[in-house]
Amino acid sequence: MGAASVLGVVVIAGASGGSDTGAAAPGSTLPAAVVTTPESTMPVVTQPNIVVPTSVSSVQKSPIAGPVSVGAYGDDVKKIQQRLTELGFAPGPADGAFGGGTQQAVWAYKKFVLGVTWEELEQSDSASVVTPEMWDLMQDPIVIQPRRNVGGGTHVEIYLPLQVMAVFTDGKPALITHISSGELDENGKPALWCEVTKYDTDNEGRPLDEPVIKDECAYSKTPGGVFRFRRKVDGNRVGPLGGMYNPVYFNYGIAVHGAKNVPRHPASHGCIRINNDIAEYFPDLVSIGNPVFVWGHDGREPEGYTKKEMLPSFNYPNPDSTLTTTTAPTTTVPKSTTTTTKPPATTTTKPPTTTTKPPATTTTTTTTVEPPDA
Repeated sequence: MGAASVLGVVVIAGASGGSDTGAAAPGSTLPAAVVTTPESTMPVVTQPNIVVPTSVSSVQKSPIAGPVSVGAYGDDVKKIQQRLTELGFAPGPADGAFGGGTQQAVWAYKKFVLGVTWEELEQSDSASVVTPEMWDLMQDPIVIQPRRNVGGGTHVEIYLPLQVMAVFTDGKPALITHISSGELDENGKPALWCEVTKYDTDNEGRPLDEPVIKDECAYSKTPGGVFRFRRKVDGNRVGPLGGMYNPVYFNYGIAVHGAKNVPRHPASHGCIRINNDIAEYFPDLVSIGNPVFVWGHDGREPEGYTKKEMLPSFNYPNPDSTLTTTTAPTTTVPKSTTTTTKPPATTTTKPPTTTTKPPATTTTTTTTVEPPDA
């Protein structure tokens, strides 16, 4: 369904968040859902993300001249950017130019507030369009709140069915952004990938002494569940799941990180991709130990996943790899020439080897962004 066709259901779809059922009228909220986790009998209260106060009719609103989209510029675009910023959707500077940052903020708004699923957004010809009707609704005094009330502090909520992530501090949105999580196959399951990747970190995101090339496979799984941020790394990194900018890890090698490509559909190796501009400051919004709640594609609450289900898909050697067969001859050649060549090779070649090693490391560091984004 196109985005324009859901404009009239802002309250219904917005409150549902794409996975709950029921509706809320202006001035009301959805009934809280109580969830029992498999690990415990403690009830978990879910509150709706969107609440529309009764004072909607008294709001002073300004119109826009017509639909606006990518490439548009002027006062109408600036007004939309300012409103998106007020609500926490991070379009970038309110400069009146409708660029990529504003486009992704509009995507996030449509999914988070209007309840458009990522599939609907992907198929929509008007995914990036803000119509006068949508702008009118955007000016309503909506209140955005977390689904989980953690009693203060900062926590992150990731909604995979919507492909949206929200950072809440003391119950208020500090950031709501479009994301791209683990790629799905035609059956809606994590897709299998196999690649030759150059690593500069281990599975935990710790830097390696020397980069390693591996040919591996895994499933692009972004598990649902409850996690905590465990590690931050500054700058570009190539981890087990690909190229990452300013990654903040929360589930083994899975991180929230910046990427050049954040499409409308799930496309990562399992990580949570965000816009590189947002990744510049995202690590400053969160701290190590902050909770991360992930709502899975299957509609379950984060607390509904077992420890086993919360594990990512760990990489394994590609059974069809040609990488091992290419390296094998290289190892065998020195062996066959050992008797005749080894003494000269040791004296003449070893010093160059020591001198060549540092450049090799430097070269690999500069190419750390070459592999696909995680």
